[in-house]
Amino acid sequence: MELSRKIMKKLKWIFVLQLAALSLSSQAQVNQSTTPDEEEEIASPKDSTRRKIVKLPPLPTIPKKVLSAQDSIAQMNHHSSRYIFAPSAYPINKGSLYYQNYDLLLNDIQVGITDNFGMGIGYAFPLFMYVTPKYSMPLRKNHTLAVGDIAAFSVFTKASNTMWLNTLYGMYTLGSTKNNISLGLGVLQSSDLDGNHAVTNLSGMYSITPNFYFVGEAWFNNRVRHFTASYSDYIYDATKMDYVAKNIAVDANLHRSTLFTSLQFRIIGHNQRTTAWSFGVSSYWEHGDQYAYNATVPVRDKIPGQVVYENQSLVMGPTNKFYFIPSFTYVKKIGDMNDVSR
Repeated sequence: MELSRKIMKKLKWIFVLQLAALSLSSQAQVNQSTTPDEEEEIASPKDSTRRKIVKLPPLPTIPKKVLSAQDSIAQMNHHSSRYIFAPSAYPINKGSLYYQNYDLLLNDIQVGITDNFGMGIGYAFPLFMYVTPKYSMPLRKNHTLAVGDIAAFSVFTKASNTMWLNTLYGMYTLGSTKNNISLGLGVLQSSDLDGNHAVTNLSGMYSITPNFYFVGEAWFNNRVRHFTASYSDYIYDATKMDYVAKNIAVDANLHRSTLFTSLQFRIIGHNQRTTAWSFGVSSYWEHGDQYAYNATVPVRDKIPGQVVYENQSLVMGPTNKFYFIPSFTYVKKIGDMNDVSR
């Protein structure tokens, strides 16, 4: 009996070991039939850091808007060839005509004859007419050069009182037709001046909105003016009892400078962009030498009817001036409205 118990106990452990081996064998077969992803899932079923990558479809592209001819014209600046009175280097479009009025006193017409050449004519009430040819030469994008002339002459005056002036200039414009600055250098000749004199122009425009611009210009000239006049100097007569007037001739060269400025806000019509109204201020400043001299002149004494003679320091010649006035400009473009190449 004791031997049979020992044999049964050994068979029991052999049966348990065989059952465990069979279970491990079946588990290995199951693991071999799973995919790598499934193995990873089984190995770490509680791994919360794994993220599933999802590929998104490509974003749709937005097609570019192609401007119509009407939209292109609406975005053009039709007033790039001129500031207030000063020209820019940009040409007037061929076939286009501009009418401009400045402070009701100046009427101006500009015409584009070719793509690079334009001609203007104007009348400044009440005495002057002028012509303004200009030839433009685009160098590259946003760089334009021009040469031109401003020739003015008096009208409705006698031949002996005819006045004239001529300014041959070169103009360089940097920037687009909407935002730019121009520098001009010229040679001034005039019936009131001797020789050639330099004149400088600085102008610019800035687009605040498509319909609202800031425009400004300045003209500067430094010149020598030939001044002739005469004055009376009282001296004793031969008896040294009384004073007599002696006429003294004056012939001198005086250095004078002038500066003309104009600043305006330009409003362009929303529906009719070829029409512009500008409002602002203009100023004229002249300063320089005067002829100074000493002379004995008669002055009234404190005693009624008595005259005494005193030596005084006096000046004569052109006076220094400064004028400040409001300004107004109206511009209308007439002509080729279908030029959308610019």
